[in-house]
Amino acid sequence: MRNTSVTYKSIIWIGEQKSYRVTLLVGVAFLAFLMLAVCPFLLANDAHSFGRFPDGAKLLGVSVGALTKDAAVAKCKEQLSGLASQPVTLKVDNENYVIPASGIGLQLDYQKMVDEAYNQAWHVSLAERMIRRFLGKPRKVDIAVTRVTYDRTMLAEFVNGAMGSINCKTRNAFLDVSSGRAVIMPSRDGRQADTNQVFTAAEQALLAGERTVKVPLVKRMPAKATQVKIEKLILVNLHDHVLSLYNGDQLLGQWSVATGSKKYPTCIGQWKVVKAEKNPTWYNRGSTWAENMPDSLPPGPDNPLGTRAITINGGGVLIHGTPDTGSIGYSASHGCVRMRIPEVEALFEHVTIGMPVYIIRESGNPGWDCSKKPFWWGAG
Repeated sequence: MRNTSVTYKSIIWIGEQKSYRVTLLVGVAFLAFLMLAVCPFLLANDAHSFGRFPDGAKLLGVSVGALTKDAAVAKCKEQLSGLASQPVTLKVDNENYVIPASGIGLQLDYQKMVDEAYNQAWHVSLAERMIRRFLGKPRKVDIAVTRVTYDRTMLAEFVNGAMGSINCKTRNAFLDVSSGRAVIMPSRDGRQADTNQVFTAAEQALLAGERTVKVPLVKRMPAKATQVKIEKLILVNLHDHVLSLYNGDQLLGQWSVATGSKKYPTCIGQWKVVKAEKNPTWYNRGSTWAENMPDSLPPGPDNPLGTRAITINGGGVLIHGTPDTGSIGYSASHGCVRMRIPEVEALFEHVTIGMPVYIIRESGNPGWDCSKKPFWWGAG
């Protein structure tokens, strides 16, 4: 009985094996038939597509799928014109030195870009291409290839021209009055760069498809004074006959004044208030213009200083009121700065000892270097 059972199970097992082999052979035969039928179609389709970009291919975001290389070049020229015309910028700190693409003969090398993109797109085995075509799942191709041509001589001229500003001395923060108004200029680190290194960095950036070049520095020299500590100040423009009162770089008031004549010019420079008097006494200092005047004049309507006198440490110059307003707006004084009495009284309320007084020749031509630290600031 036992032998009969074993024999029966063996027969069943053998039958199952034969059935499995038959199924396997049928499957293999079907696949072989399918491949023989489909492969020629897939091969023909692959051969037909050769010479064109695969479907869905992109170059720098431009869709070039199914296009020939010539058609891809034409389309890229049309759609990448904005990129081609982007300027080149040398960037250092917060400063930019810019030149248009045409200034260095910079152009996109469309043919080279398309050739490289095409080679990358078709750099897939035949088997993978056929399987993807059969499954309807083309390989995603989005290529960021940027190739440019440019004039190295023109690029070198651009770099050389920018080096005069890139390399700079350390500048402490200061109050600039050269324009005729008070402007707080920030500090700037001193910089030193090597021309050859900057040129190399520019070439490397361009070849990598970048238009902004970070300037490499050899040395940086930090500024010592990074802030301007001036509060209220007086600015006198001799050419315009104007006195301005500032709080830092904020204009608080502005008045017409009389300034020194050609014979008795008002001294230009950076000064400070050393004395401020209400109802001052005028003293005769022996000047030729005052030789017929008394030794002194007390406060009152005949006093040439008016009701207020502000003395600065520059050539004995005073900013004072005057009862004779006919000279206001002209270069007519003996070196002092004359103001209308109500206006000098208004100015006087803001004046403190040590207050800065800047006297310039004219806007754009102050007559001295505004960036230099005044001697009266001391070491602080």
